[in-house]
Amino acid sequence: MTTQQQQGGGADTVRDLLEQAGELERLGKTLEAVAVYERSLEMEDRPEILQHVGNLYNRMGRLDEAIRIFERSIEMRPEFAAGHYGLGLSLFRMARMEDAVTAFQKAIDLDPDLMTARFWLASAHYQRGDDKKAIELWNQLLEVCPEFTVAWYAVGVAAAHRGEHDLVLDSFAKVLERNPRSIVANYRRGIASFYKGDLDEAIESFSHVIAINPDHKGAKDNLRALEDMRMRFS
Repeated sequence: MTTQQQQGGGADTVRDLLEQAGELERLGKTLEAVAVYERSLEMEDRPEILQHVGNLYNRMGRLDEAIRIFERSIEMRPEFAAGHYGLGLSLFRMARMEDAVTAFQKAIDLDPDLMTARFWLASAHYQRGDDKKAIELWNQLLEVCPEFTVAWYAVGVAAAHRGEHDLVLDSFAKVLERNPRSIVANYRRGIASFYKGDLDEAIESFSHVIAINPDHKGAKDNLRALEDMRMRFS
């Protein structure tokens, strides 16, 4: 507490305000947090504070305001990687994929260790319809950060879209190493195994899904059809 606060003046420092805003964020009081961050900006205009405000606007779906804030942080400090990354996320959510690609790439150029930017850059390419480029970028991410499990999911989904069933099986096997109860991974492996003609593996995968979620309609329907097929042709 500052001397002025102890004497009843109640003046807040920037640090005080940032602590208050952070606590409001943790409590889910987003609008109140924005107001406190904006008070701190009146005292000290910094890209890092703007980043907090932009993230909150993004979270609230106020994307035009988020973009404005992130652009302001970049104007203030062009090499601010987090500002380019936040801008990319806002543009992605607005389905402005070409602009999002540019923003994410700039963030990565400034900070190659920004793994989330690498993930979203690949995702933006995927949304643009470039499955091949997306898979290439996700694999580059996984080479340096194999524990980034959501990227294995993404590769598997994109590979399924391309009909690359071996890659589907490999990607979701990586997911299952980390999360054996993943319904998505088990189900997708079942589909890929079916397309490769491995009915036993497909049946096993769909059975795993039903063991986790007995009400999964897709797995139940596929399992029933596969068991009928195996009985008919065995």
